[in-house]
Amino acid sequence: MTRTSTEGGRGRGTTGGATPDPFASDPVFLTEEDAREAGARWRTRWIAVVTVLAVLCAAFVGLTYFQGPKAGETQVDTTAVVERPGQQLRVFANQALAHVDASQVVVTPAAAFTVQTSGDVVAVTFTGRLAYDTDYHVRIGGVSSVYQRQTSTLEARFSTPPATLYRLVRGTGGADDRIERAGLRGSDRTTVWSAPRIQAYEVFDSAVAVVTDDGAQSSLSLVSLDGAAVETLPVPDRPGLITRFAADRATTTLAFSFRPTGSDVETLYTLPLQGQRAVSPVLGLSGQPVEPTDWAFVPGEDVVVVQSVDDSVSVIDLSGADPVRPVGTYSLLQGVSLDGTTLIAASAIASMVVDLATGDERPRAPAPVDGVLPFAGPLVALDSDHVVQQVSVPSDDGLTYRTLVVADDGTTSRTLWQPPSASGVVEGFDVSPNGQYLAVQSVGDATTPTDYSYTIDPVADGVTTTIVDIASGAVVASYEGFDTTW
Repeated sequence: MTRTSTEGGRGRGTTGGATPDPFASDPVFLTEEDAREAGARWRTRWIAVVTVLAVLCAAFVGLTYFQGPKAGETQVDTTAVVERPGQQLRVFANQALAHVDASQVVVTPAAAFTVQTSGDVVAVTFTGRLAYDTDYHVRIGGVSSVYQRQTSTLEARFSTPPATLYRLVRGTGGADDRIERAGLRGSDRTTVWSAPRIQAYEVFDSAVAVVTDDGAQSSLSLVSLDGAAVETLPVPDRPGLITRFAADRATTTLAFSFRPTGSDVETLYTLPLQGQRAVSPVLGLSGQPVEPTDWAFVPGEDVVVVQSVDDSVSVIDLSGADPVRPVGTYSLLQGVSLDGTTLIAASAIASMVVDLATGDERPRAPAPVDGVLPFAGPLVALDSDHVVQQVSVPSDDGLTYRTLVVADDGTTSRTLWQPPSASGVVEGFDVSPNGQYLAVQSVGDATTPTDYSYTIDPVADGVTTTIVDIASGAVVASYEGFDTTW
C-alpha cells in the first residue's frame, strides 16, 4: 500500500481497499514569524473593538451629560383623576433624579398639586379632582440627575374622559320608573334598570344600588351596569321604609336612614359592599344607635357628619377605626364641601364654615348679587370659600322675587342659572363631584302637580334638568329627569 499526500499536506488519500478517514489531517506547524503576524493581527483587532466601544460609551456619556435626564414611561389613571382627589401622575426618567420642587412643575390647565421625587420617578399628586374631557399638559423644568447638574425638561400629556351622567326618570301612564345613562353632549341614552317606585340610587364602578318601595316596605338592590344581574341587599329585619339614602363611591359604602312601620323615629344604618355586606346601626358618642335629623358623607371617606335630634353634630368613622368626634351644636346642616375639608352649618345666629380637621369655625354670609343682598337657600360647598347656592333677590318692582342659582366666592356672586320664566320653579340642584358642572332641576310652573306618595325626593311631574358649565356659565345640556349622578 502506497500513501500519497494531498497538496499542502491538508488531507490524506488512500489507494487500495482501505476506507478513507474524512476526519484525519496532518498537523499544521506555524513558523515563529507566522505566530508573530497572527498575534499582531489579533491585537490590532482587539484594540479596534475596544476603541469603538470606548468611543460609543464616551458618546453616550457625553449625550447624557449635555442633555440631562429624559422622560420615559408615564402612568396616570385618567378616570380616577376626575372621580377622586389625591390621584398621581408618575413620570419615569432614564436616570436617578435630584429633588424636584413644586415651583419647577407647571400643570396646564391649572390644577392644584404636590410633587415628590423618588429614584427615577417624579410623582405629581393632584390634590383635587380634574375636569372632564380635558387635555392636560404637565411640564417639569430644570430637572437634573443626582450625578451631575445638567438640566432638562420632562413633559407628560394625558386626556380625561368625557362625563357620563345617570338620571332618574319617572314613568307615566303606569310605566316603570327608570335609571338612564348617557353622555353629557350625546343624545344616545341607555336604560340601566327600570322598576316601579324607584326612590333613590347610587352609582359605583360596576353596579348601581337602588332603593324601591311599595309605600310600606323598602327593598334595596344592587344592579350591574348592563342590567343583567340583580342582587338583593339586606335591610333591617323589620317592616319599614328607607327615608334617606347615600353612598361613598371611593369606599363602596352605603348608608341610609330607616323608619320602622308605626314609628316616627329614624335610625342611621351602614352597609359596606365589601366583605359580608351586613347591615349595622351607626353608633353615636354614647355608644347607642344614632337617630339623625340630618347627615352627609365626607366625600372620598368612610365617614359621615351626623346631626342628632338634640342638634349636636358629630363626625363618625363608619369603619370604627377612629372614635366619634363632636363638632358642635347647629340648627341646620347645609353640607360638606366636595373636597371633604369643610362643613357648612347654621346656628341660631349665622351660617358657619367649620374646618372638619380642627373644628375651627367662622361666619359666612351670602355675597351680594348685582349689589343686592339675597335671601340664602340650599347650597353645595365646593371648598371652604366657594359655594353654589340657590338664592332669592327682589325683582325690579320690589313686589316679587327672582330665584337664581349663583356661584359665590365669598365676595361676589355670579348668576349661573335662573328659570326662563317668572313662573318657573327650581326643584333642586346638584354639582358634579369635581365642581365642574351644575345640574338644575326645574319645572315651568309652580302649579305643576307632584306625586307626594314617593318616600324619598318627590318631584313635580315632567321635571327637567339643565347642565351648566360653572366656569363659563354656558348651558351644555338639558334633558328629562332628575337626581343627576356622575
